[in-house]
Amino acid sequence: MLFLCLCSVRDKMLIENNDKNIRLITIGYKLGIKMHIKICGITTPESVRQCFEAGADMIGLIFYPPSPRHVDVLKIREILDAAEPFRQQGRQTVLVVVDSLPNEIDPRIDFVQLHGSASGEFSAKRIQVVKNQQTRDRLLNEPVTKILDNSLYLLEMSHGFLPGGNGAVWNWSEAREFCKRFSTFLAGGITPDNVLDVITQAQPYGIDVSSGVESSPGIKDFNKVQQLIKKIKKS
Repeated sequence: MLFLCLCSVRDKMLIENNDKNIRLITIGYKLGIKMHIKICGITTPESVRQCFEAGADMIGLIFYPPSPRHVDVLKIREILDAAEPFRQQGRQTVLVVVDSLPNEIDPRIDFVQLHGSASGEFSAKRIQVVKNQQTRDRLLNEPVTKILDNSLYLLEMSHGFLPGGNGAVWNWSEAREFCKRFSTFLAGGITPDNVLDVITQAQPYGIDVSSGVESSPGIKDFNKVQQLIKKIKKS
């Protein structure tokens, strides 16, 4: 039996099942697939509106007091109020947590991105974080049927202290094999100047940017946001 699927990866693939094994056949790069854009470290309602109006698909809110981009529960509510009209249009929100969750997660949070020892039960979907080679390689060695998994992943291997990519450039081509298998956001040192190189080298599902579009930690530079998004959409 032979069937065709458009997987979460950047390639078009054939899966052949002969009842004894499953064989993966890559038949070429699929052009024109949407590149998802996540702007993380949002700290104000106004920045939500500007990022979404510029064309971002997701915004990320960081709940982690040591971070200069930390937002408390009250600020999260204000930001989600501003995001709600865009959520009605299909845009999405991500709560980034490290080690511990807030006491309550607002139901308008679409995804939770867990770092460190954070764990718990919540209704939002998860973005699974991969921060080291061992975890990446273990997932790559999972059965090939994993390519049909609908989970989202964040891959960054710059080994910084804070969640996300810490603004540190790494060898994005190392992510390409992982991006073929899983719907993966890349983080770490991505800016308007290098974003097209990142996409070419790794062919990810999406890119996750924070410090690369800021004028200072936690303050988004919307000229940079617009420049980044325009480059991606024109590519």
